[in-house]
Amino acid sequence: MDYDASILGRIRDRFYSMGLGNTPVFPISLKNGSTVFAKLEYFNKFGSVKDRAAFFMVNWALENHSGNAKKIFVEGTSGNTGIAIGNICREMGIKSRILIPPGTFPETVEKLRESGAEVVLTDEEKSVTSTEKAIKQSIELMKEKPEQYIALHQHGNDMNWLAHVYTSGPEAEKQIGIPDYVCICMGTGGSIMGMGRYFKEKSSSVRVVMGQADGVTFIQGIRNYDKAKDREIIDKNIGIVDSIITVTQEQALESVRELAEEHGIFVGASSGANYYCARMLAMNYPGSKILTVFPDSGTKYRNLYSSAGIFTESELNGLSDRAMEKKDSFLT
Repeated sequence: MDYDASILGRIRDRFYSMGLGNTPVFPISLKNGSTVFAKLEYFNKFGSVKDRAAFFMVNWALENHSGNAKKIFVEGTSGNTGIAIGNICREMGIKSRILIPPGTFPETVEKLRESGAEVVLTDEEKSVTSTEKAIKQSIELMKEKPEQYIALHQHGNDMNWLAHVYTSGPEAEKQIGIPDYVCICMGTGGSIMGMGRYFKEKSSSVRVVMGQADGVTFIQGIRNYDKAKDREIIDKNIGIVDSIITVTQEQALESVRELAEEHGIFVGASSGANYYCARMLAMNYPGSKILTVFPDSGTKYRNLYSSAGIFTESELNGLSDRAMEKKDSFLT
């Protein structure tokens, strides 16, 4: 489906006027001459890479039909997308309802409630972290009461990946030029497919490497390709993917620890997964430039890191204090 570039351009301009985007890049140099360039997405206004997709999805719905502003924007999620939608809708004077599984991290639930969204837990076992039921119920709400609800459905909404074509891709190009590889793990597929497509169109030599969870262990925000049930964005764009790297929860959390100890940055588990995959790629291809993203900071995962023995409580306190250092402290 083709989209009106002038409308997308207007949405992009509003995106930046709201103070979103323009996140810094953190370069990590390896001994073999390769560099991993990580876009630090927790410097977005509402704390994560999902600010981009959420803004484009909400604004495209408003552009599509002026009556949508009177509806309740609903989404099934377990984290950053809900936080972004809640905050963006609040600032735009729109109502939002976020459906989440009961196993969502407590820190995330708190952030969701602070966003101004109505937060609804699905009727499932307390340990459930899968968003499958939340997604299904959000879509059912729109079908049952289309005059009252509009479901954004991030897993199948083209604005999810187009947000990266119009914002993070161009930003990264200005910051580091054209990378040799774009390496990002799959969640909804927005980041990897949007940035991958942007740079593939800039140069046919760019290789797109998609990371995935191993399908056995749980990494917040990261999924396994074969087991993912909602992968419309990924399947629509899978032709741009050159190869796939698999990461386990242990490898992701070890990478979170490494980033804190060796580089002084405190990130979420999905960032650890992205770094693990990008670093593996960098080690295999000396002298390469690898672009990845760190979707959010580690501040919402204190309980996870503490219970997994990744950090002590005193370490977590120190890391949280410096998690949001000024952008000027980073090189790009």
